Amino acid sequence: MVALTREQQEAIDSGLRQLPAPVTLVYYTPDVPSSATAAERALLEAMARASDRVHLRVLAERWDAAREAEAGIARTPAIAVLGAWDTGIRYYGTPDGYELETFLAIVRAVSEGRSGLGEAARARVAAVRAPVHLEVLVAPT
Repeated sequence: MVALTREQQEAIDSGLRQLPAPVTLVYYTPDVPSSATAAERALLEAMARASDRVHLRVLAERWDAAREAEAGIARTPAIAVLGAWDTGIRYYGTPDGYELETFLAIVRAVSEGRSGLGEAARARVAAVRAPVHLEVLVAPT
């Protein structure tokens, strides 16, 4: 088992305190584990232990093209963040280091059912009629 640092556990505990609604993290991991996926899984398991509102489902089987396509998973490892409905949020990579706070903010936003977009931006998004694939890439500086 991979041990978390005190800083990681504190960030998880404070980031997930008093979530208003349940969130399910569906972790799609390769069927051949690695040290990176073990660390990622340890973080997700710590999140599920930290809040009774966070539920973790681990899918560690072979790649199932139909299942992954239906869920919008392009590659593994991936984390689908689901609230009362599937928001379409898919997280690729390990939510650690600088990304841990961002990932916890995503979980909180899904739990609260909010996008963080202002009224004008929500109106523009509502006007989009064709499917859109959007990827946000983050690299710490």
